[in-house]
Amino acid sequence: MAKYNDKIKSLNDQSEMFYDSEEAKKLSPYSAPLIIAITYGIFGAIWILLSDRILDFLTDNPVVYKQLQTYKGWLYVFVTMGLAYILTQKTMRLMQRANNKTIKAYMQLRKAHEELVSMERELEYQKHFTKNIINDAHVIIGVWDETGKIISVNPFGQKTFGYREDELINKRWLDLLISKENQTIMNDVFEEIKKNKELKNHESQFMSKDGSPIDILWNSSMLNYSGSNNKIVSIGVDITERKKYEENVSRIAFYDTLTGLPNRIMFENEIKNFLHQKIEKNKVAIIYIDIDNFKYINDTLGHQAGDEFLKYIGDTLNTEIKIPNLVARLGGDEFAILFTELQSNEILIETIEEIKKKIGRTWSIKNHQFFVSMSIGIAKFPDHGHNITELLKNADIAMYAAKQEGKDKILFYKKDIQTNNLNHVQMANKLQSAIENEEFMLFYQPQFKLNTGEIVGLEALIRWNHHEEGFISPVEFIPVAEDTGQIYSIERWIVKTALAQKKQWEKEGLGHVELSINLSGKTLTSDVNFQELEILLSTFDVDYSKITIEITETAIISNVDLVIRRLNRLKAKGLKIALDDFGTGYSSLTYLKKFPINIIKLDRSFIQLIPKNSIDTVIIKHILSLAHDLRYEVIAEGIETREQLEYLKKCFCENGQGYLLSKPLSQEKVNELMNSFRLKKLKDG
Repeated sequence: MAKYNDKIKSLNDQSEMFYDSEEAKKLSPYSAPLIIAITYGIFGAIWILLSDRILDFLTDNPVVYKQLQTYKGWLYVFVTMGLAYILTQKTMRLMQRANNKTIKAYMQLRKAHEELVSMERELEYQKHFTKNIINDAHVIIGVWDETGKIISVNPFGQKTFGYREDELINKRWLDLLISKENQTIMNDVFEEIKKNKELKNHESQFMSKDGSPIDILWNSSMLNYSGSNNKIVSIGVDITERKKYEENVSRIAFYDTLTGLPNRIMFENEIKNFLHQKIEKNKVAIIYIDIDNFKYINDTLGHQAGDEFLKYIGDTLNTEIKIPNLVARLGGDEFAILFTELQSNEILIETIEEIKKKIGRTWSIKNHQFFVSMSIGIAKFPDHGHNITELLKNADIAMYAAKQEGKDKILFYKKDIQTNNLNHVQMANKLQSAIENEEFMLFYQPQFKLNTGEIVGLEALIRWNHHEEGFISPVEFIPVAEDTGQIYSIERWIVKTALAQKKQWEKEGLGHVELSINLSGKTLTSDVNFQELEILLSTFDVDYSKITIEITETAIISNVDLVIRRLNRLKAKGLKIALDDFGTGYSSLTYLKKFPINIIKLDRSFIQLIPKNSIDTVIIKHILSLAHDLRYEVIAEGIETREQLEYLKKCFCENGQGYLLSKPLSQEKVNELMNSFRLKKLKDG
């Protein structure tokens, strides 16, 4: 628009210059005729004065003079005609030029006028278009003055804030749209806009009429006017839903969906941030918590009950752990705590014990009660690691060691724990090699009738003759095999080898001797491996009434109903069931009446106290008496002294085994022993 205004002004200036020029003045309706008249008059006067004198000078003859007067008249006519022509032509040229300039100026003015009209129409269209954009735009467009008063807010902004236009105009947005707690911050933002003339991509929280918070992303600019009438235009995008989505994404990424606690990613990030802020002397501790036997809740009542239990643990921990400490769920039934500003190991243990008390020793759901115990490992910074990886690994190692030591324990990390873990890994590797290379063999420990000394049975015991280390005790490798699952392969080899040997002894006339085979609790409770055991038992044609399967007490109570069903399936094949290591667990003979057990093997730990401890010997006496009443056969294990043997005989213990009677023997030695007993029996008979 300014361009066209300048053009019109230029044309006006040119017109004024033209009309002010001498040339324009000569074309005046008064000056042009006057100039012609004066010129003609002057010429006529000069002609009259000079022409007569010239004629007087030329002749005195009247006739000639008269004739010359005639010629002078005609000459005057011709001269004045030429003069009139010249003056008129000049005037006409001036008029033509003036007319051309006038026409040109008129055309330019007309064109400028048309352009101006078009521009005004365009401007009006743009104003209307802009107004429609502002009114229809799905963004907030607000105009404020330098004092913060609202000048205008578009319809979308009015709808977003919940106000009518008349409720917004001339109100201070800081008072109307900002909560009291945010007013100081937003006032600083407003001052920054006025200072820097703009502010881009600024997130702030406004408040609607009903008090709901609205998150808005603003871009603000100041419009500069002369004087003090500056205006601030702000364009805002409602990002409330986006913020909620981002929070949900963040919660999914950094929080556990079940318990609402921070997850492993957030826990590790927080530890990293904390360690970066701390110096060496400020010790912190990472606590790893694993719920013991959690799977029994899922197995008994289903995963929904398990989830409820985990939420209960999470809620309790979240209530007890206060900032700046942090609790997280790492996954499954594992939780972790970051303790800061550690004072002493003793205070830390007391704190953990208090948390355990808050959780409680039992948890109830649907008329079921579950015993709650936790294995807890602790790693301290910087004693047990200088970075997040070392600390988490060592806390996990300590927790695993606590679980191995019997569960429901609290252990600090020690280097020898890691050494033991390394030994565990090395043992597992060696075991795998032994399985593949068949480095195992079976020894058999005779079981005797104590009153007569007659051999009544043999217990198959595995031995491992390592190609470099020699014989390795089962005490060292059986727990590792059970932990790694290698026990299944080992156990199948034991059963297969023992049954093959039993068949051989039956061919040799020794079928009356009973054979005991140990069975792990893992095989008893594993669907696949128990089926494989049943298949293996069906492949041998032997007298199963002379075969006893020995199981431990812990295998029975781990899954009562399943164990009862599977023991009955074994008994249906004719096998006997013996409860090994009796006395080391928590069950009683009354409780064990529910199980299809034929034989109780009294643990060596009781036998070794004979006759040293009168209390234990009384317990042994009553166990034997009760076992007889319940019609259980009893085999005493670990008989090593004559006093132990005599006491057991006195208490009517029928059978026993131990180093006093015989050590475990190879198959060849067993044959020799059996043959010698057979010859002796024939000789005595």
